[in-house]
Amino acid sequence: MRFLLFTAFCLALQAQSAQKLVDDYLKAEGGGKPLSQIQTETITGNLTDETSGKTGSYSLIAKAPNQFYSEILIEPDRTVEAYNGMSAWGQRPGQAAMTLTGAAGKEAEAAGIYWNGRLADLKKDKLTVQLEGANHLQVRRGLELIREVFFDGQTHLITRESTPTQQFEYSDYRSVAGIQTPHHIELRRDGHVYKISVTRAEFNSAVDDSIFSFPKTTEAAPPDIKGLLLEVTKNQKAIEQIQKQYTCHVASEEEEAGSKGELKGTKIKEFEVFNLAGEEARHLVAKDGSALTGDEKKKEDERFNKEFEKLSKQEAELARDPKKQEKEEAKDESDLSDFLRAVLFTNPRRERFRGEDVIAVDFGPNLAYKPKKTMENFAQKLVGVIWIDEQAHDVARVEGHFSASLKIAGGVLASLDKGSSFVFEQARINGEVWMPVYDEVHVNGRFLFLRAKANLIERYSDCKKFHAESKFILGQN
Repeated sequence: MRFLLFTAFCLALQAQSAQKLVDDYLKAEGGGKPLSQIQTETITGNLTDETSGKTGSYSLIAKAPNQFYSEILIEPDRTVEAYNGMSAWGQRPGQAAMTLTGAAGKEAEAAGIYWNGRLADLKKDKLTVQLEGANHLQVRRGLELIREVFFDGQTHLITRESTPTQQFEYSDYRSVAGIQTPHHIELRRDGHVYKISVTRAEFNSAVDDSIFSFPKTTEAAPPDIKGLLLEVTKNQKAIEQIQKQYTCHVASEEEEAGSKGELKGTKIKEFEVFNLAGEEARHLVAKDGSALTGDEKKKEDERFNKEFEKLSKQEAELARDPKKQEKEEAKDESDLSDFLRAVLFTNPRRERFRGEDVIAVDFGPNLAYKPKKTMENFAQKLVGVIWIDEQAHDVARVEGHFSASLKIAGGVLASLDKGSSFVFEQARINGEVWMPVYDEVHVNGRFLFLRAKANLIERYSDCKKFHAESKFILGQN
């Protein structure tokens, strides 16, 4: 008991020290309230690549609540990292602009939140800070470390920041509209050391949203996105008929976080997955690296057999009753129509994804439309990007997050906090169908009376065909 009390005391003391470091910084920078009132920031300067000796320019532009643009320009090469509030994109020297996914996309999105928040309101930005040293903080978003921040012990201003791919060092602070702003920056990334001399620093000047948009191309214009998604929905039954011929192995990793963002534990499970009646039937085969055995295996086999039989009956009923199937298809199309009324699609572009030609498009709330249904209310809180295979009429990838909190049953049953997010990916199998290969969910919210923070990542592998007429009777020798 004494040990638990001592541990709790140490954690509380650490949190208090971390907040004091932030408070000292905010005061030195210009004050928490003035910083929180900044809507735009524009930093431009001359740049020298110490590695090659070449010169160019540097730009950093941020616009509340989360838009961000960073550019290194050394003619004719351009390096860009950007987040437009819905999707991240970037450009490398000699390459065309492309949507950023995975770690690169997360870093760009986190940069948008960090630069616009300036640590002035951690709770609003869903960020936590952890003390790592006398003048060293780690900034986290959920369980994800997004930035290391180092402060000067005398001035309390930031001297260094680092992310997974780059490091900034700041000096020569000067007051700009009452905000202490560095006028010398050293940026290290991709094996280069860039010296930046800031020539212009402005706050709350006019910044057009087009700066953050994915660059327009001269390629053939993508088709009508709403029409394409309706075609995807109509094609879903044909897709499900092919998917039910496949089984996949799924490795599931769930991380649970505490109220302060600390990792409480990780659960690892492995499943064999079958597709029936438009749903997944999952057979648990291993936990934390060990195969199920004995009574635990027997119990799981019995549970799975019951679920498999239930879904098989549902599928048979749908096959015998075309009207019921038509009714379900009509409901799916109606739900999609509700969704489409409440969202706007922007920045349509043609890209390559997993070696396939796809159409990518950003989506966000249609603020001119007042939601009337549950699906419409849900849609107006989602922002993200979707990739569609135009020929197969199937979704290759979709990622999104909640731009505002979502309440279920008025918040009585559950509520999801702003920032909760998801990713879903598929890959073409045997040249005939897109099958799930990856999904990721980050949840921060409340379910009934319990607060919950969790990360769930699932990886699909070894997707292969089996004979549709096979019977799955498990637990027998």
